[in-house]
Amino acid sequence: MDKEYDYIATLTDNEKRVFVESFCCLVYADGNVAKEEIDFLKNIGKMYGITEQEIVSILKNMKKDEVLEKTATISDHVKAMQLIKELCYLANSDTGLDDNEIDFIIDVAEKVGVNSDDLKKINKWVLDKIVLQKTWEIILNTDNA
Repeated sequence: MDKEYDYIATLTDNEKRVFVESFCCLVYADGNVAKEEIDFLKNIGKMYGITEQEIVSILKNMKKDEVLEKTATISDHVKAMQLIKELCYLANSDTGLDDNEIDFIIDVAEKVGVNSDDLKKINKWVLDKIVLQKTWEIILNTDNA
């Protein structure tokens, strides 16, 4: 596993479920589920020890207000920052960042105590990392052409 995801081992089973429930809620926030988002949920579910069946169950029974209340149980600041980072990754994984996605991330940030300046910094870092990854993929494809 990538060192960036070492924090997952520090999460309790309940925290892992809250993370995944938050991801599921964000996927539906824009009313439009992209293939990249479904792929993300499947992969992240494996990383968090949540089966595809559990993810389907979460999606079927999800209530945004309940998910937001559960995020408030993430009281450790580092874990809270990781949750926001993952939500930013997910929100930026499809073609556009929808207002409902932004609103959900802001709501989660407020619940877990991440201020707006840190939220902006996290999102910028995520965007920069996405650009660097795409640049790397272009370089690899150029060298193989």
